[in-house]
Amino acid sequence: MKIKKSDIMQIVREEIQKMNEVVVTKFQIPTPEMKKVDAILRKAKYREKKDFGYDVKGPKFILSVDKKLENKILSLLIQKGIRKIHGV
Repeated sequence: MKIKKSDIMQIVREEIQKMNEVVVTKFQIPTPEMKKVDAILRKAKYREKKDFGYDVKGPKFILSVDKKLENKILSLLIQKGIRKIHGV
């Protein structure tokens, strides 16, 4: 069985595409906690749109966090008293 150059190129393209995908983790938090979460993250020097983002949906909001910072931000929020954090 011979492997053609086009087959190898296709596999390489797929692998590069997987590596370039933006990897974020999403947490669902009650909306009344949004002001506290925002203050905590800004005080810890995290930047909106670079390290995290918001998406408000009804009584809860979605906090999108870069995968690299997931554990740091989650532990920071728990230490500061933010409860009812659910992964999406």
